[in-house]
Amino acid sequence: IGVEKIYQPDNPEKIQESDIEIGSNENTNKMVAVLFTDIDGFTSLSELLEPDQIIELLSEYQDKMVKPIFKNLGTVDKFIGDAVMATFGTPVSQGNDAQNAFSCAREMQIAMNQWAKERSENGLPAISHRIGIHYGECIVGNIGTEDRKEYTVVGDTVNVASRICEVGKELKASLIFSEEVRVRLLEDVNTRIETNVTLKGKEKGLKLHCLD
Repeated sequence: IGVEKIYQPDNPEKIQESDIEIGSNENTNKMVAVLFTDIDGFTSLSELLEPDQIIELLSEYQDKMVKPIFKNLGTVDKFIGDAVMATFGTPVSQGNDAQNAFSCAREMQIAMNQWAKERSENGLPAISHRIGIHYGECIVGNIGTEDRKEYTVVGDTVNVASRICEVGKELKASLIFSEEVRVRLLEDVNTRIETNVTLKGKEKGLKLHCLD
């Protein structure tokens, strides 16, 4: 299963998948909230399904994830297998991008709970996932070769967000976000705090906030 890109449907810059022009071809540094999702146990689950069932499952999952992203002013950067990557603050900031990302994550969890209930009622195994969010500086712009460019974000913030999502399995949490996200939230959230968490490929430990 390859990579698919979807952008904000009503983006004023009218981002297109190919030959993107957003005012300039120059890449810029922006503060961005990056969100990753990942289905729990997808590899084992896919071994029990036929190819068309896998595609149907992923399509339904992606549809349920895209709606909260758009509602909270985010951009779907890409689908990678069973993972979804979204950004908040691209191509321009929409205000409190960290809060928007967190609000999106909570709506994703509501959608997943409802989906689990529907699947259970139909005699199907429940699907659960993890969400990781981080906030920081990213390189934003048209990345790639002259033959193939795409508007995306890259940098350490993206890598950390992905690793935060991954470590959720170890921390037994369904929603994990960094201290950089928490300090920008406009609401008090009662979380389980994990201090000095070492992520893959990182030497310095991070303070993470977990919701089960």
